[in-house]
Amino acid sequence: MVKKVLTIIFLVVMPLYSYAFDKPSFVDSYSGIEFKKLNNKTYLAVYEVTQEQWYKVMNTAPFSFNKGGLYPAESVSIGDIQKFLNNLNAKTQSNYRLPTVAEWKEAAGEVRINRDDVCSYANFYDISSNAVNRFGNAYFECDDKYPNTAPVGSFAANSKGYYDLFGNVKEWLCNSESDRTNTCANLLGAASLAVAGGGFSDGPREMRKYIKDERTSLRYAGLGFRLAIDAASVNPDTITDGTNKPNVIAPVTTVPVTPSNNDNTDNSYNPSSAFDNQRNDVTNSPNFTNDNKQSNDQNNEPLPERKFKFLPFLRD
Repeated sequence: MVKKVLTIIFLVVMPLYSYAFDKPSFVDSYSGIEFKKLNNKTYLAVYEVTQEQWYKVMNTAPFSFNKGGLYPAESVSIGDIQKFLNNLNAKTQSNYRLPTVAEWKEAAGEVRINRDDVCSYANFYDISSNAVNRFGNAYFECDDKYPNTAPVGSFAANSKGYYDLFGNVKEWLCNSESDRTNTCANLLGAASLAVAGGGFSDGPREMRKYIKDERTSLRYAGLGFRLAIDAASVNPDTITDGTNKPNVIAPVTTVPVTPSNNDNTDNSYNPSSAFDNQRNDVTNSPNFTNDNKQSNDQNNEPLPERKFKFLPFLRD
């Protein structure tokens, strides 16, 4: 008697790009954004997304400081960033995204900055910015020579090779400050998400809390972003090796974006006055006087640059 043997063949469908991508860095060929390996699972952009890179992907220039080239893309809401990601991922067949809070903290590392070195480390609210902007909040008593945004990479990289994690513009993240799951939220479904690192409008008082949640509908000149991508999502056909920092600051010639009527983005205030510390600082209240300023200063906790020899930006 002949026995029939039933052979079962298991077909395993592997996810796209599921091989072990393990290069130390790469450049997205389409946008020119450079990525550096953060850990075994994640690559993080070395720089904040620039206006040149935004224009390449979106063909728009919605910026408050329309300087082009190396200057950071700013005045972008989460809705704007989602459109950017949709366009970039469609072109590259990849899955670029915003970093999580945990990834941003890992990239920033444990940092303590001597108060005398703040302006050599990052672009914060300082003497030159106060002279131009007069936000009303306390500023660092040094001068980094940039009253507003600076070209990305103008200051030294941190020990892990990332630039501008602190200062220049706050960076949108893909989950909430209180979220400990290290997973991205549905960007368009979130009412608020974390921003991190502070920016050119942030002085010592604001840097007490370097990560906080903001309404996802906000656009203002202090808000920008950088990208991340999972190693398994990197498309080897749309990347190159090496580094790619533009060396020419070319002006962007497009007109600013006008949001559509069905866009839920909050544009109800002027970008020049839309920095979070300007909106929230008590000295900008119409009822604020010099008398209550004196009493307010007496009641307030001393500012970090007076209280600490070092600024513990990453002390939870």
